[in-house]
Amino acid sequence: MPNPRTAYELSESQVATPEDIVALFWRLVNKHRDHLESVLDMGAGDCRFAKGGSFDRYVGLEIDRKRAAEAQPPKNGRIINGCVFRHQEAGYDACIGNPPYARHHDIEPGWKEQTIARLERELSVSLNRHCNLYLYFLCLGLLKTCDDGLVGLVIPYEWVSRPSAKGLRKYIETQRWNVTVYRFQRPIFRGVMTTASISIIDKARHDGQWKYYDITPCQSVVKRCGAADSEEGVLDYAERGRVWGLRGLSPGSQKIFTLTEGERVHAGLGMGDVVPCVTTLRSVPRSLRTLSRASFQKYFVRTGQRCWLIRSNETRRSRALAAYLASILPKDRDTHTCQHQVPWFKYQPHPAPRMLFSSGFTRFGPKVLVNSVGAHAVGSVWGIHTKSRVSLRSLQSYLLGINFEKQVVAHAKTLKKVEVRQLNAVLNAFDTQGKRNGGQRHR
Repeated sequence: MPNPRTAYELSESQVATPEDIVALFWRLVNKHRDHLESVLDMGAGDCRFAKGGSFDRYVGLEIDRKRAAEAQPPKNGRIINGCVFRHQEAGYDACIGNPPYARHHDIEPGWKEQTIARLERELSVSLNRHCNLYLYFLCLGLLKTCDDGLVGLVIPYEWVSRPSAKGLRKYIETQRWNVTVYRFQRPIFRGVMTTASISIIDKARHDGQWKYYDITPCQSVVKRCGAADSEEGVLDYAERGRVWGLRGLSPGSQKIFTLTEGERVHAGLGMGDVVPCVTTLRSVPRSLRTLSRASFQKYFVRTGQRCWLIRSNETRRSRALAAYLASILPKDRDTHTCQHQVPWFKYQPHPAPRMLFSSGFTRFGPKVLVNSVGAHAVGSVWGIHTKSRVSLRSLQSYLLGINFEKQVVAHAKTLKKVEVRQLNAVLNAFDTQGKRNGGQRHR
C-alpha cells in the first residue's frame, strides 16, 4: 500500500450500527451486568453506543477525525480522536462496540505485524496472520478490561468456528471465561452479507461455558444447541489425505482471466489461448452428476458464463493473447494477486480436478460434479483430487448424502460455506472408512 495506514481507516470497513441493534445490545449486556463503572467504546463513530447503557463513565475512541468531531458523547463521557491500539488507559469494566471488519490482505503489513506481535506478547496467545481485523479488537478488549470485566462486541458469527480464530478461542477456553454468542438470523448492516452476532465474554465467570442463541427478525432470543445446527457440532478440520479438496484458482481477477464465450470471440482468442473453467455452479441443476462436453456447452458456454481461463501463465503466448493482456488497464489489474505475480498475468495454475465442488450453498449441501470435461476450478468452485484410484460415483453419492447445512456456520443470509479443511475431514472419513458403495449418509 503506498500510503501506510491502519486498516480500520479504510472507509469500506466502517459501518454504523442501526440504533435498534444498539438498544438490543444493551439489553443483552444488562443480562450480564446491571451497571458498569467505566466503558471503552473501541470504534466509537458518532458515540451511538453511549446511549442505552448503564454506566458511570464512557470513553470513545474514533480514528476518523471528521467522525470524532461530529460525535456527541454523553455528559459522563468523552470522545478521543486517535487509534485505540495506542490508547494507554486500561482496567475498564467493559469494552464494547462494533469494530471494523477487514480481510488480512487489506491490512497494512507493517502495522499488522507490530500489532499482532504486541497482542501475542501481552496475551500469551498465538494469532493467525490471516485473521480478520475485528479479531484484533476482540483481543484488545480482553487486554483493556479489568480482571472481572466484560467484552461485548458486534462481530461476525464466524469467529466461533473459523480456523483463523482458533488460537483466540483456545486462549478464552484456557481462562475458563464464560462466552455467550447471539447470532442474528437476518442481515443487520445494509450491503454487508456477513452473518453478525453480539458476542459477550464475561471474565468474571469461570465456568468455561459457551452458550449460543439466535436473534430472530423480531428480536426474540431463542436458544441454539451449539455453534452449528447439528448436535454433533461444527464439521472438523483436517489436512489433506489421499483424497483432498483444493480451493479454486484465484488468478488475480475473474473479469480479466476468465471470459465468456462472447468475450473470447470479441478478443480474437482461439481455443489454444484458453482452457475450460468453472467459476460457479449456480446455473447447473442439482440433478446433474457429470460435467461432460455437452453439459459444459449447455450450462456454461451458451448461457454466457465465465467458462474460459486464459493461458496467460504459459511462456509462449499468441499475438492475440498478448494483445488482449496489453489492453488491460493498470487500474483493472490493481489487485493483491496481480501485484505479487511477475509478470502480473503469470498465475500459478492448478491441475484440473477429478471432481468439482461448490463451496457455497443455500440448503442441505453443495453441488458435486464428476469433471469429465477437464474444467479448471476457479474461485468458489473447488476441486477434488486423488492420489489413487477412487470410485468417483461412490464419492459423489457420499458427498451428496451429507447434510452440510447442519454442520457449518452460516456465512451470510441463507448462504452457507464449507471450508476446504472441513471438506478434507469429510474426504478423509470417506477414505478411512472405506465408504465406496455410495448412498451412505453422514449425519
